[in-house]
Amino acid sequence: MQKNYKILTLILAILMLHSCGTYRINKTAAFIKLTDLQTLSGTYIGKSEASSKNKNISYLLKNFNIDSEKADFVNLIFEEPNIVKLNYLVDSKEGTIQRELLLKGERKERFIEIYFSKQQSFVPLLYSKVNIKRIRIGQDKDGDLLIMDFYDYSGNFLFFGAGSDFEKACHYTKFENQIGLFPIFKNGKWGFVNGEKQEIISAKYDFAYAFADNAAKVKLNNKWGLIDSSGREIAPIVYEVLTSDYIFQKQPIYLVEKNNKKGILDIQGNEIIPTVYDSIDRLYSPEFRLKLGDKFGLATKEKIIIPAIYDEVEYFGNSPYVVAKKNENIYLVDKEGFEYKTEVAPLKDVLFKSQTHYYKPILTSKRKINLDEQFSR
Repeated sequence: MQKNYKILTLILAILMLHSCGTYRINKTAAFIKLTDLQTLSGTYIGKSEASSKNKNISYLLKNFNIDSEKADFVNLIFEEPNIVKLNYLVDSKEGTIQRELLLKGERKERFIEIYFSKQQSFVPLLYSKVNIKRIRIGQDKDGDLLIMDFYDYSGNFLFFGAGSDFEKACHYTKFENQIGLFPIFKNGKWGFVNGEKQEIISAKYDFAYAFADNAAKVKLNNKWGLIDSSGREIAPIVYEVLTSDYIFQKQPIYLVEKNNKKGILDIQGNEIIPTVYDSIDRLYSPEFRLKLGDKFGLATKEKIIIPAIYDEVEYFGNSPYVVAKKNENIYLVDKEGFEYKTEVAPLKDVLFKSQTHYYKPILTSKRKINLDEQFSR
């Protein structure tokens, strides 16, 4: 009886550890011994590209639970035994402003640990709820800043459980290790200097972001554009909004807005999607949906496939055609922008010939859609 009691106690203990979120393998081997916390102080590049050390693109401010702002460079000041101070410059309607944040953590031998949330509640075998967001900050063997970013949002009720957790290593290099040109704030204006701190592009902009894929976003008179490393405008400074969007972490596209109309630029500054649309959505799908007035079309990050002339547009998926409706009529449109009238597909074709739609194209009705049709309604 006593043996059975011990086994039951062990099982309960294991279940408690799992249910309350305290049993987890923490990855600390990449940290080196930290003899002086102040050695971590410095100005760091705020974005870390995907590499052998960084499995994904990471952003330093996001590690510190700051999701609403972006900064190319973040100044970190560490003070023993447990203080971390952040300050960085951001763009605002009032111009360039400095943000500051002070955090206290717990000093360990190889890192400082900071919790943003630490909630655990449990009733063994019955209920658990875990809400943990934590970072550990130290140094890797290459001398770079290492932040282990961990969260655990999970729980269970009886045998039913749900949630997610991860621990991600984020490595950041110091400002002085930046290669190429980087933005600098001087006398209230932004310009660009090289590694020797020589001014290459004069400080004349209201705000500027670092170069990425040979282009930098700059702001002048409340408008945004793109410049190259010589300072030449590759996209005119005429947009009220210009944001980069990385599709599956490849080269970016730029979402722009002008006079309340939306479009898309490529990395050369070309308007691949003209700035005429009321909305562009589903950016993480192979095709974007375009809306102009009450009409819809489709585009990719290279070109417009279907102008916004239809009342409804579905998505290609695995089909060579997309179903589009206009004036109560149903059409099929292919990926080259040709439209076909349709007829109902026989049920046997749908079932036995992998017919994607309940319609099939009338091939003799094939016509090329003209982009100008979306403006001639």
